[in-house]
Amino acid sequence: MKSPIAWSIVLFALWLSGCASVSTDPREGGLAGGIKGLSTGAYDARIQEREDRLAVLRQVQGELETERADLEYTKAQRKQKVAAERARVRRMNRDIAALNQRVDSLSVSANRNDQRVRTLRTRVPQIQSQSARLQSDLDALEGSGLGDTEADLKRAQLEQQRASLQSEYDLLNQMSLDLAR
Repeated sequence: MKSPIAWSIVLFALWLSGCASVSTDPREGGLAGGIKGLSTGAYDARIQEREDRLAVLRQVQGELETERADLEYTKAQRKQKVAAERARVRRMNRDIAALNQRVDSLSVSANRNDQRVRTLRTRVPQIQSQSARLQSDLDALEGSGLGDTEADLKRAQLEQQRASLQSEYDLLNQMSLDLAR
């Protein structure tokens, strides 16, 4: 078995057995696989398959980019709506604060008005009583018909009291009108 023909036959048989299990994958096939891949068109099919897969991936990427842009637009719109709602809430809080101040002011005013009403309720009967006394004193003076200085002095004092009571009555009347508003 030392003849060169025998060696050639053995090598050829090994080579054929190696070709039978040759893959068309360039990473696995070696030289024989490369030759087989080029001759059978397996490499071109592999390239076409990868290009098709790349085209699908690019299409998916484009769809994802479109979806991302839509989501960004929606996010921007919602952000604007939230900002508008926050502005409305701030305005409402300012209005509530102003209303609260107005209520506090009215409460103070109501307390003042309540005090004025209590004052009116106590002063009106007193003025009515003083007015009745003044009227009876004036009636007594007129009935006496005296023209002396003491009676004149008394009459002047009573008229002064009447004028003072009238002034106080007018002020209380004005206060009651103010309260009615």
